[in-house]
Amino acid sequence: MAKDKLETRRVYLRALTDNDASPLYAEVTASRDLLKRRLRWVGGVQSEQECRVFIEACEKDATVKVWGIFEHKEDRLVGVAAFQGMGDDKRAQAEIGFWIAVDRQDKGLGSEVGRVMIDYAFRKLNRHRLQARIDPANRSFRKVLKKIGFRYEGCLRCDQRLNGRWIDQECWGMLKSEWKK
Repeated sequence: MAKDKLETRRVYLRALTDNDASPLYAEVTASRDLLKRRLRWVGGVQSEQECRVFIEACEKDATVKVWGIFEHKEDRLVGVAAFQGMGDDKRAQAEIGFWIAVDRQDKGLGSEVGRVMIDYAFRKLNRHRLQARIDPANRSFRKVLKKIGFRYEGCLRCDQRLNGRWIDQECWGMLKSEWKK
């Protein structure tokens, strides 16, 4: 679990706690139709207790950093952000991912979250490379990745099994040397 708090003008990212299980479950439930098309773990979150289990698992896993995304204005949980694949320091890479609640999308929050995460990864975590893998149908996340400076690197055909079918994964990447400080 991520210990550092990251902030932008409109949102802050902080480690999820047990107290966040209820709002996390509410946001997952409200965004379920969208999220289940993109994230494997969503199908396994059917209660607040399962959100607690998710939060506890994130706390114990040294290869991930997970934050809740909170809006300053209402101090409301509006999503989750994460780095995965943090276990191999020799490669100095991480996979970035995040989701924003359905009712808060298309307001520029994704770009803010992405930028603060990139800055943290390159400055604080000393990562050399970031990558994102996305469903080709996820046009909104692709738009955010382009906006914050990621480059399209290719498509992994039938790379992941989700909801009983094989889906492609687009690969997007950014090198530390490409990040506009």
